[in-house]
Amino acid sequence: MKTVASRLGLGARRTPIDPRAPGLTMPAAVSYFARRPSAIFLFAMLVLALAVRLWLGEFRVWDAVLAASLVGIHPLTEWFIHVDILHFRPRTWRGHAIDLAVARDHRAHHVDPHEPRWWFIPMRSLLSAFVAVVTLSTLLMPTLPLAGTAIATMTALGLVYEWTHYLCHSSWRPRSAFYRELWKLHRLHHFKNENYWMGVTMHAGDRLMGTLPEVGDVETSPTCRNLDDR
Repeated sequence: MKTVASRLGLGARRTPIDPRAPGLTMPAAVSYFARRPSAIFLFAMLVLALAVRLWLGEFRVWDAVLAASLVGIHPLTEWFIHVDILHFRPRTWRGHAIDLAVARDHRAHHVDPHEPRWWFIPMRSLLSAFVAVVTLSTLLMPTLPLAGTAIATMTALGLVYEWTHYLCHSSWRPRSAFYRELWKLHRLHHFKNENYWMGVTMHAGDRLMGTLPEVGDVETSPTCRNLDDR
């Protein structure tokens, strides 16, 4: 007979969740994600940004326009970050080696796309990006309330990106047609050709930039698992 403690799960060791293992459930996927440093940081910053925005008040129609505009250009933002920053090629300038830490991490992600360590934005890169978002929003927006709206919107987009990218690499299988397409295209980027399908949460950027071809029209790249050999 089960004791009350065993029924409640007290005193029992929990088996660590492996997001790569077959049969991953959504509750298990959420539980694993919620313990990642980048997810914790983004969620905490989103709550803080929303609280500050509510405290600032002065909601206007321009807040909705700004938020919608940031969501609208997000596919291109994702595309340019992926192409120009994550796929940055190391180079030498006047005898000095130039590389980006986030690009090195991304190359490691391509080498081993099944390794959960590389599924999430590195904290040093995430902190730098968040500071940049706060600084630029404060400097460029005409009012503090609009700056708060920009910060909250971009933080929310970052959290959606982190969740979507994680799910695309986990063993959880998509149920909706929309997510199934995201899942398929991101895996094609890793296992078919690294020069296409740059979007993660949206693919309008790929459509605009000509990197959303039919699968049959693209050759399998010999360097999709090793970007250093490009």
